[in-house]
Amino acid sequence: MMPTVEKAAPALRTERRKSASRERLLAAARRLFTKRGYHATRPQDIARAADVGQGTFYLHFADKRACFLAFTDAARAEIEGFVRQRLAAVEGIEPQLRALLEALMDYAASHPGVIKAAMTDVSVIASEAPEGEGLVDRWAAQWAAQIRAGARAGAIRADYDAEIIGHALVGLLRGAAGFGNRHRERRGEVVDTVVAFLVRALVPEGAGEAARHHKFLLGSAQR
Repeated sequence: MMPTVEKAAPALRTERRKSASRERLLAAARRLFTKRGYHATRPQDIARAADVGQGTFYLHFADKRACFLAFTDAARAEIEGFVRQRLAAVEGIEPQLRALLEALMDYAASHPGVIKAAMTDVSVIASEAPEGEGLVDRWAAQWAAQIRAGARAGAIRADYDAEIIGHALVGLLRGAAGFGNRHRERRGEVVDTVVAFLVRALVPEGAGEAARHHKFLLGSAQR
């Protein structure tokens, strides 16, 4: 009778090979989506860049859209981890917004094209299946949750539609980070201007201590 360890070994090796091939495919997809964009990247291009057969691509992903959503999931986790690390010891709305914008600019500079590619609007991707939520929607939902939490704490104005403001914040921060990354000599000006604008727009008069000590919990999309 074959020992349990010996019987498990081939299955373990198979799982490791599958995991390794999926990681190669995701790494290749990241390079191609970042460089070429979604529409100019084909499944066979990703498989070739990952040095696997095209059939292997379809073992891991139903189609290109599924692969793209997996790429955005990985990018989201990476970006959010980068940002959370910067914000870990920061409190208060203005300092956090400043740290957030600077972190996004630093990430964009060290990972060219990733934010732009990952924020492709999945609703306009060809005529493929509509299931799945894009990075813009996820971040907008997270910001909406933080707007609601801040309003309850008295640190954020309560007379806004949080869902609309969530999407507006994602667009504004993305645009500002991109502009600051392209015009690095104006980076300080970009940060000062955008942060001042957002503080005036978001923080109610008389918020005082609530605004100075409010802590965003970015990465949480709980409503």
